[in-house]
Amino acid sequence: MQAEITQALAGLNFTAIDFETANERRSSACAVGVVRVRGGQIVETYQTLLRPLVLRVDWRNFEVHGIAEADLHHAPTLAEVWHELLPYLHHQPVVAHNSAFDVSVLEHTLRDFDLPVPAFHCLCSVKMSKVAWPQLERHKLNYVAAHFGIPLNHHDALSDARACAEITVQAFRSGIPLPLCFKQRELTAGLAARAARMAKA
Repeated sequence: MQAEITQALAGLNFTAIDFETANERRSSACAVGVVRVRGGQIVETYQTLLRPLVLRVDWRNFEVHGIAEADLHHAPTLAEVWHELLPYLHHQPVVAHNSAFDVSVLEHTLRDFDLPVPAFHCLCSVKMSKVAWPQLERHKLNYVAAHFGIPLNHHDALSDARACAEITVQAFRSGIPLPLCFKQRELTAGLAARAARMAKA
């Protein structure tokens, strides 16, 4: 698996993903956007609203993404579209801007529907951005996207996934070493510390 992932990333082949949630529960995924990148180019996209197992939209989440409870009444559940989403993830390098959040949302929502978590490795584009561009005042998605002139409709799941994909390509093409860790699923775990050690060597 390590050789396959290394080869994929060397060719800039990966999936970028973004979830929006209906409320404070990580299992309340209400929208997903996915972008497939091959050779550093976006070649395919996928997006859908999702109806959580327990449908409740908190006003604070609504203020962030504008998805109302009424929008989700006839949306498919993750279980109903899983056959469409799984090929983007299975045995793929999967990138998200703050991957700890998005991977957790995926895992918790899958468990709600008694679906197995697929085998994949993930990377966090926030951590890559901090190593590649430490001079930036902030590394949130909207700030990094603005720095590179990447169009963004923030908190639209597909727009966020597109921006994440483009930022990831920029990071890998920056020439800054991004030493990955294959000891756990998140390849960018401890990235800053490893990069700092490499810089001192």
